[in-house]
Amino acid sequence: MRPAAESAGMRTLLVPAPLVPGIVVVDGDEAHHGRTVLRLAVGDAVRLADGAGLAGTGAVIEIARDRLSVRVDQVAAVPNDPAALLTVAVAAPKGDRFTDLVRQLTELGVGAILPLRCERGERLPGLDRAHRVAAEALKQCRRGFLPTIGPVVDFSTLAALPGRRIVLDREGLAANPGSPGPTVLIVGPEGGFTADERQALLAMPATLARLAGPVLRIETAALAAAAVWSAAWEGTRP
Repeated sequence: MRPAAESAGMRTLLVPAPLVPGIVVVDGDEAHHGRTVLRLAVGDAVRLADGAGLAGTGAVIEIARDRLSVRVDQVAAVPNDPAALLTVAVAAPKGDRFTDLVRQLTELGVGAILPLRCERGERLPGLDRAHRVAAEALKQCRRGFLPTIGPVVDFSTLAALPGRRIVLDREGLAANPGSPGPTVLIVGPEGGFTADERQALLAMPATLARLAGPVLRIETAALAAAAVWSAAWEGTRP
């Protein structure tokens, strides 16, 4: 049985990389999701993605208690967006707002999301749920690549990251994404960076960039910046 061509309504399951043609066994949480949530049956078409840039469509050929098997005839590379060049280093907002931010940044296609340790920051989040949320977002929006999430970073780590470093700050110049290239967008806590932290950022060096006049919430600033850079780089490839 040949799988149907990929369609907008076809559901996606995430499998370990690399995805290759043949019989693919889906187990664990993804098998449970396919059986009990998606209610897949033998013969149903399904899309598989490995989160590392490969995807393919297949037909379910077996459903067992703890796994399901899919016959995949062809696997293709999913084009990456220039937004993958973005790393978002962000002071964690309160409560579940960090995982909400992970979901939305995954939808935008950023390459990495790093919780930032700073003096006025909230308690740093655990990352297990963030990884699950990123996987859900990848499947829903059909992205090809899962972002790197974590580890928690400090200012010395930021200084060692490659590429440009952009600090979102109301005192900066208007945001200017420039040409696509490795870029770290740095978003501070609700109370802002301390004077010592600002000095450390500027010494890296990092550039201050302004998105808007009003004070923005952490997740609003991070999403707005990622969207501005992504839109400015649209039509190019990393």
